[in-house]
Amino acid sequence: MQAEALAGDENLMETGAGTIANEYGRLLDELEGLLSRQIELAHQGDSAGERFDLLTARAGSLVGEIAQLGPAGPAEYQHRFERLRELYETLSLVLAAEKAGVSDELCRIRRGRKIIGTYRSTI
Repeated sequence: MQAEALAGDENLMETGAGTIANEYGRLLDELEGLLSRQIELAHQGDSAGERFDLLTARAGSLVGEIAQLGPAGPAEYQHRFERLRELYETLSLVLAAEKAGVSDELCRIRRGRKIIGTYRSTI
């Protein structure tokens, strides 16, 4: 009788671990999709848009949910965590490049305004 009860508890633990593993998989799939979409939007120059902000907020909440499940997750998902790290790095690089492009454009605009101001004052 006790052996059956213990076996039932063991099955519950396996089911619980399976549920956690499934949840990790679902969350990692969604996060990977969000990061890929953010990279796509950033490549299109739309990193300041509302869609990008919504994706960023959702990605942040997913990271929180993943953290609540445990520090590293099941061992079989370690390669997925590495893939997410690569996606985050790619996103950071794309955003840095976009920021540099915007900064360069602002410098050109300021230079143009100074030139126009100079010509106006001489006329």
